[in-house]
Order: sequence, then structure tokens, then C-alpha cells
Amino acid sequence: MGFCVIGRLVCTLVDIGPRRLQRRLRYELRQFFDRRLLTLFPTAWVAGSTETPQWLPVLGGLELHCPPLPKTMVPEIIFFKFLEQEQVLTLPISWNDARWPRLWQFNLHYFDWAREFLEIALIKGHWPDQAALLEHLLDHWIEANPPGCGDGWHSYTLSLRTRNWIWLFRSCPQLATPLRIKSLWQQLLWLRDHPEHCHGGNHWLENLTALALGGLQFAGPDAENMHCRAMRLLQKELHSQVLADGGHEERSAAYHLLMLDRLVELACSLVAILGERPSWLVGAIDSMSTWARSVRLEGGVAPRFNDSAEDLAPPLNVVISFADGYLQHCLVSSGFRNRLLQVAAIEPLPLPFTRNASASGPSVVTDLPATGWTFLRPGHGWELVFKCGVPCPPHLPPHVHSDQLSLELIYRGHWLISEAGTSVYCNGPERFYERSGAAHNLLQLGLETNHGDLKWIEPVEVWGLFRAARKAQPRYRESGSLCDGSCFAAGSHDGFDRIGASHVRLAQLSAFLPEQITLTVVDTVTTRRTLRFRQWWHLAPSVPKELIDDFAFEAFTAQSIHYSWHTTWFSKGFGQRTPRQSFCIRGCLPPGEHKLRITFYLSVASLSLSPVCHAFG
Repeated sequence: MGFCVIGRLVCTLVDIGPRRLQRRLRYELRQFFDRRLLTLFPTAWVAGSTETPQWLPVLGGLELHCPPLPKTMVPEIIFFKFLEQEQVLTLPISWNDARWPRLWQFNLHYFDWAREFLEIALIKGHWPDQAALLEHLLDHWIEANPPGCGDGWHSYTLSLRTRNWIWLFRSCPQLATPLRIKSLWQQLLWLRDHPEHCHGGNHWLENLTALALGGLQFAGPDAENMHCRAMRLLQKELHSQVLADGGHEERSAAYHLLMLDRLVELACSLVAILGERPSWLVGAIDSMSTWARSVRLEGGVAPRFNDSAEDLAPPLNVVISFADGYLQHCLVSSGFRNRLLQVAAIEPLPLPFTRNASASGPSVVTDLPATGWTFLRPGHGWELVFKCGVPCPPHLPPHVHSDQLSLELIYRGHWLISEAGTSVYCNGPERFYERSGAAHNLLQLGLETNHGDLKWIEPVEVWGLFRAARKAQPRYRESGSLCDGSCFAAGSHDGFDRIGASHVRLAQLSAFLPEQITLTVVDTVTTRRTLRFRQWWHLAPSVPKELIDDFAFEAFTAQSIHYSWHTTWFSKGFGQRTPRQSFCIRGCLPPGEHKLRITFYLSVASLSLSPVCHAFG
């Protein structure tokens, strides 16, 4: 067991590479010594930082003109609900409490909840009652979180909070007091000096967009240098992180949408303040928004591969509409985004938007080879998503799952066959299960150990909270339509090479009608040794077992086949786990080639499916 742990660690470190490991070590040491120094000398870092530059009181057209804050009596308690966990906090609140899950505490420090107050004020014309506490909470955060102390000074929380504070100050100038402006500048300086380029991915993009936006808010060379440097690094990083098909390199729809929303927000600010539209930024937004439209399923949801909780990012339709508003000079219904588009209003770009050309409907087969996702849309609201591709960048495994050759089936925006999703970001059996192959609709291969136990091989060796060792790479992938009207996606990977086996999967949709369809999946396994297999089919919570009762399974060369039902869970977002039924087929494969063919004759005529909203935010 110890050897396996060491092997996984070594493999993980090799993939990260010496350059990133050196950056990570430098980042952690800088954090460690800075925090220790500030514990001994609380004013050392602040005194050594530059003088706060002038806050630009009027910034082009960027003032968002929000109604004044409420003058009602300040309540003694405040309610916060993050990750489906509600806490009632009394004043003065504790910003760092060991009793809370760390991600919940991060959400408290983000000040996204204050951004929600702002959204309500811009849409309804008045602030919610809890906004009466906003000034007090801003000042208390500054008092209770001195520079470098606590999760509030983590680079990721800094990135989100500084952005939210900027929009609060721009929308409600009475909030921009000298004390808060000074704190905002100190936070930006700390973020500049503690970047997460060692991590890369969405964290690094969050850092850079926050610094680029923050540098625009102040006068003087320090602020200008902060902005220009962040923009140079952002250009380089987008060139690396945005894939050839427009997807983000972490292959998560939620993080893709989050980053696209950040980029459009920054792009609107550049227009409003500087009158600039950098071609590289416009290109990234266009490419990423085209990808978002390609992966959009009926009802405005997206595939759930890798970590992709729905509450991680704004709704897909809202982000697409925001990007289109920037690219084509049109407005959206969301309050904050609508105001931002209004102040950034210039003529639409003369770009050949392919999304307009495909307004008549999506293609039957849409393949995103760099992302590794294939969409089959034969009509009548049926959609199948098949995954076969690079699971994640070698150095960036935090959000990857072991879901190679997995698939999801959707009917008119309703999940029918779906993976477990992501409900938690903390160590424990829930996190381990949701990242494992057993939580996805795929075929697993296993070996019997010397003790008679079964060891299931994970093509992507996920471990820990955000780690992965060996990561299976695609070997073959194909998709298309056939002359009989059916459509298919197929692929294989090298994840079973180390046990002397290979696996090719074919998924095909045929005989589709408004409420009926045939799904055929063929798993071809070649092995040099005796292996166990199990094939998982996970239903959505509202779907009864009867949906897949009508099936045919053929495996003439397999042995000891049996079927079983299990109660697992479906997670729409963080803190949400809804029981659902999962079907498992198990058996034994002697040495040789085997074809495991299962055909589902699916009918949704008897299902009670509520209407799905198609509104664009």
C-alpha cells in the first residue's frame, strides 16, 4: 500500500514538472514567511508597501448609478447560505471559524453575497434589507482581517473579493471611503506579490483578470504597471489555456463559463475606461462563447464531466448572452451585466459569427476534439454526450474525474442517464466516489488481489482532494451519422495498458421518435489475463427503473454475469445529494477478445417530465 501511495505521488509530481514545482515551493515559502513576519510585526508589510494612489472618482462611463443604500436600522444578525448550508451569524461576525468547511468560509470572504445585493438593487431599484449591514461588514472585514492573516488573504479569495469591492464602489460611491480604498489597494498589492501562476488554470486567470481590472481604478504609474503587466500575462495565458475548439483546458463546463464571464466583464471595463478592444481578448471571448453554445443542452444546462457543479458559475444562457452582448452590441436582462454593457456600448464587431449561421438548429453530430466531447443530437429533443479525450493538462489535475468513455443522455433538457456530479470539495468518501469511475456511466475493469479482493483500475488515477497520478490518453476517437439515420460516437484510451488490456467503446442512437429511442453501447475488451468487469448505468433522480427495464445484453464469451440495482446519488450542485437508482452489470472476462453489447429500448411516454425553461437569463 505504501508503495502505491509513493508511486502515485511520484507520478503526480513528474506530471507537474520541476518548473511548476519550483514555483509552488516559492509560493508556499513566500506565504509562510510573510504570515510569520506579519504575526511578529503587524505593520511591517503595510509600512513597506507603496502609498495608496489616487482612486479615480469618475471613470469614463463606468459609474453604474445604483440607488442609495437603505437607511433602515442595522439588524443584529445576518443570514448566509453557501453550498446549501445556512448559517445565522451574530454581529460582530467571525470571518475565520474552524467549525465551518473551508469552502464555505471562502465563500464568506468572496463577497459574492454583496454582489447579489447589488444585482437586486440594479434590477428592482432598491437594496435588500440585509444590505443595511454592508458598510459595517466592509469595515469589520478590514479590522478583523489584517494583511496576510486568514483565508481572506488567500490569492483566490482576494481575486474574487477585490473585483466585487470595485463594483460595489463604482455602483455606490458612498461606499468608497478612504479606509476601504486603502484596503482595496493593499489587497491588490498582496495579490500581485502572491500570484498563483504555480497552479495555472482558472486560479491564475482569476488573479490576472482581478489585477487587470484593479489597476484601471487608480491613477499613477504603480496602478498602470499593475494593469499592463496583468494584461500581458493574461494574453499569454489565454493563448495557452484556450483550446483549439474554444474550450478551457480544465475541461469543465462550469469553470469555462466562470472564466468567460470574467473575461467579458474585463473587456467591457476596457471599452468604458480606455476605449480599447484588444483583438486577442475579443478572439478569446468569441472562441469561448462559441464553445459554450456548442455544449449547450436543451434547458440551458451543460455536460457534467469533471468538477462542474451548476452553482459554480452563472447560468450558461446568462454567460452566452453576456458575451454576445459584448461582441454584437446588444443588451441582456441581467441587471449588473446589462449596466456594464450599456456603459461599454460601441458598434458591434464585424466578425463572421458562426452561431448565427446555425440558428436553424444544431448539427446531428458536434465533435469538440480538443475538449474530447462529442454530442449526438438526432432530433426530437434527444441528446447524448460522449467523452473521449485528454482528461486534463498533465500539471493541472484538481478538477479531473476518472470518466473516460463515459456518456450522458438527456431528453428535452431532462437528465435520464447521468453521472453523479460534484457535491463537495473536501476529503472524504463522497469526494472520492464522485471522482471515481463508479460514479460515471462507463465500463470498469478489475483485478483480483492475492487476498481475494477486487482492485478496480482507474484510467485516471484520482486521489486526495485535487490530485491525479496516471491519466489515460485517447488512442482513437470517431463519430458520425450512418445511412440508416443513426448516429454514433466511439473511442478508446491507453488507461488499461498496464494490466495488459484494451477497451474500445461505441455508443449509437437509432430508431428515434418523439418519445422513443434505441441506445446501443458496445464495449470491446481485449485482455491477456482474467479480469472482472462492471458496467454502470446511473439514472437521474426523477427517472424510475422502468426506463431501462427493456434491454438486451449480449456477452457470449463473458462468464458469471449478474445484474444488480444500487441506490447512489445525483448532485446538481454543492451540498446537494439526491438519491437515485443505478444499474450495474458484473461478470468475468477470461483472456481473449470480448464484445459486451447492451441495447436499451427507451421510452419516456410514461415519465412525468416538467417543462424546462429555455430563457436566456
